[in-house]
Amino acid sequence: MDTSARRRFLIILIGTLTIAVLLVGVGVYGLIRGPAPATTPDAPAAGTTPVPSRPVPTLPATLAPSTDPVRYAREIADALFAWDTTTGHTRSDYLAALAGEAAPDGEEGNGLVADLNGYYPTVEQWRRLLEYQTRQHLVIDTAVIPDSWPQIVASAGDKLAPGTVAITIRGDLHRSGFWAGETAESVHKVAFTVFVLCPSDGDRCHLLRLSANGTPLE
Repeated sequence: MDTSARRRFLIILIGTLTIAVLLVGVGVYGLIRGPAPATTPDAPAAGTTPVPSRPVPTLPATLAPSTDPVRYAREIADALFAWDTTTGHTRSDYLAALAGEAAPDGEEGNGLVADLNGYYPTVEQWRRLLEYQTRQHLVIDTAVIPDSWPQIVASAGDKLAPGTVAITIRGDLHRSGFWAGETAESVHKVAFTVFVLCPSDGDRCHLLRLSANGTPLE
């Protein structure tokens, strides 16, 4: 089976998972509306500046090469959700860093960029989040090859490139910023599947595609 057929199969597989594009930007509401009454933090002491509970990388991530699909998928997930609007880097900088993880043949490159666009706030949302000095990071609960994957591989035959692996990630997205002079924080559940290519010849893994948040393979 040629690469175009393999690409079509993976697109179909991703499409069946994407019932609706659930932008991670929905977390904007949780931050911009201010802290909920039940979780309102104590007011900062006079003359002090509140600091978000955990710093995140100040530069777009550079992933270390890996041949372990689960470990690599975890690093992808961490990098995907780790951004800080106050560093001077734009959403395009963060997106480009992960787009650079695409397989070198470029077969899935355009699809991957489209997938990544669904995970980052829009340019306008980014500007609004910058006003609140917003940053975020992911705390991963599980990263596993879904139970359905062996059957999918068996059914696909040569429609999937050898070494293609799906890893489903579940965790909590922590977003923080400032609202009315106080630290505002929100937490959102995430669940999605990372499709990676880890050749059997020992070459490093590369990122193929991402399912939309909320549509993981089980």
